[in-house]
Amino acid sequence: MRMRNSATSYGAVAIALHWVVVLLLLSAWFTGRLGDALPRASHELGLFVHISLGLALFATALVRLGWRLADPPPAPAPSKFRGKFRVWAGRVGEIVHLMIYALMFAIPVLGIMTQFARGYPLPVFGLFDIPSPWIGDRSFTHDMKEMHETLANSLMVLTGLHAGAALVHHYVLRDRTMLRMVPGAQS
Repeated sequence: MRMRNSATSYGAVAIALHWVVVLLLLSAWFTGRLGDALPRASHELGLFVHISLGLALFATALVRLGWRLADPPPAPAPSKFRGKFRVWAGRVGEIVHLMIYALMFAIPVLGIMTQFARGYPLPVFGLFDIPSPWIGDRSFTHDMKEMHETLANSLMVLTGLHAGAALVHHYVLRDRTMLRMVPGAQS
């Protein structure tokens, strides 16, 4: 398999980055959702894991965006969509992708702000801590956490729509759109 994208298919780097982001995104979301349900003794460890996954997602999303800019994606796969509907569907897909990227950056930033709003340092993979620039503020913490959670849930909805669209392309339209991002499925 090629490393870089071609005119018609994704390369190994783009595919690998896509699936690493998927795994990090799901893991960060689940640890965030389950964090408050953890016993008090495990809560700190759960928060540390959630923060580490969020930082890894942020870094991987940056690499993925850089790769996308350096190695543009292939043209859309041939589809049964025709005329204005094809143009409209393509634009909706582009908007959803842009929103997913924007949220992948905004959510970790809000998470970092939430940690700092608590007055706590930001642990960076257990290697070092970045001290909070603020004194703890419960109201500000609440607002940051609410925005962080709302946007994270919105990202899950958007990625669900993205995955649903891929399944429609595969099972209803019977084109190669989804297969282009599945490792080993390209021809």
